[in-house]
Amino acid sequence: MNGVLVLMFAMLGAGCGPGLKENFEDYMTSMEDVHALDTEYENKMGQLDIDGLPEELSPRNTDIDLEKLTAISEALDQEIMPVIEQMNDKVGNIEVTNDQLADLHDTYTESLEVKQNFVQGLNDYVETYALSVRSNEELIQLSQDFMENQEERDEVIDSAGSGEETEEIDAIISQINENSAELEAESEILQLDESQVTKMEHIENVLLPLIDGHIQTFNQMNLETDSAVRVRSLTLEMYYGFRKYYQERKSSMEYNNRLQELQLQNILPLRETYEQLDEDYNAQVEEIESEL
Repeated sequence: MNGVLVLMFAMLGAGCGPGLKENFEDYMTSMEDVHALDTEYENKMGQLDIDGLPEELSPRNTDIDLEKLTAISEALDQEIMPVIEQMNDKVGNIEVTNDQLADLHDTYTESLEVKQNFVQGLNDYVETYALSVRSNEELIQLSQDFMENQEERDEVIDSAGSGEETEEIDAIISQINENSAELEAESEILQLDESQVTKMEHIENVLLPLIDGHIQTFNQMNLETDSAVRVRSLTLEMYYGFRKYYQERKSSMEYNNRLQELQLQNILPLRETYEQLDEDYNAQVEEIESEL
């Protein structure tokens, strides 16, 4: 009888395979490279100055450092995200069969997923914020260019002497006034309480084609005098500026909408989430070690 029991226990022992200690040691060995990458991730994140990131885009915020935003975005995209991707690749190749170790591994993979969401969300926010700031700066520059072209055009108009010059320039001015009335009427929607989507669609489907038509009209005018040709040239520069301006207005709206979706205050707490998961992971490791 005793011999039968001994045989049964031996068979059961053989069917169980390696014990928890051996499985745990194998698991920790397979995770060494991942843990090293995790340390690298933490070191790189610690070097980023993200505490002072602006939460709202406002013309009153004059302390925005575009170079800093660009540096953060480049570090997240080119240095930190590759580390996350390496961790994902290595973690994906680790097989865990022990239930206790499976729970431990699930905690780590959850933490890694949150890290990836944090880095990607933060990079999207910083990059979009920088694009929005640059877009606003471009709008200001385009407005200044418009004023300079208008001043130069007015000087040419005032210097016209002959009757033919005056006649041709008057025809251009008449066309400008007609175009301006159309453009002003169609651009009023941008000042109304309409959705950003509606405004962007109006720019794309109405304002830009309207300006293209105005440009075509000027190009089709038959002009003989140098002064009139110069006035038309400066006017065309202004209309191409109009086109760039409204395209940039549309881009600015897109960036602002994107920032509203991202919401920095929803991204930053992800860091606390994965830090807590890391603590849980380490606590589970210590608990298993105490059982061995």
